[in-house]
Amino acid sequence: MGFGDLRSAAGLQVLNDYLADRSYIEGFVPSQADVAVFEAVSGPPPADLCHALRWYNHIKSYEKEKARWNVDSSSSAGPPRR
Repeated sequence: MGFGDLRSAAGLQVLNDYLADRSYIEGFVPSQADVAVFEAVSGPPPADLCHALRWYNHIKSYEKEKARWNVDSSSSAGPPRR
C-alpha cells in the first residue's frame, strides 16, 4: 500500500481518502499493515481528516496488542474480541 510521505499533508490526505470506506489498511481486522502505517504517521491526523483520525485513534486503542498481530494480514488474527 503506498500513501506517500505520511508525515506530509498530501500523504495524510491520500490515507484519509483510502480509509473513507475502510476500517483497516488490509482486510477486516487490524494487522501488521496497520501497525506499519501507524508507525509511519508522526501523530494524530488533523480533525479535518476524519477518516484517518478515526483509524489512528482506533489503532492506538490497541497499543498493547499491536505486537502480537500476525504478519499475515489475510488471516483472521487480530486483537481479542471484547
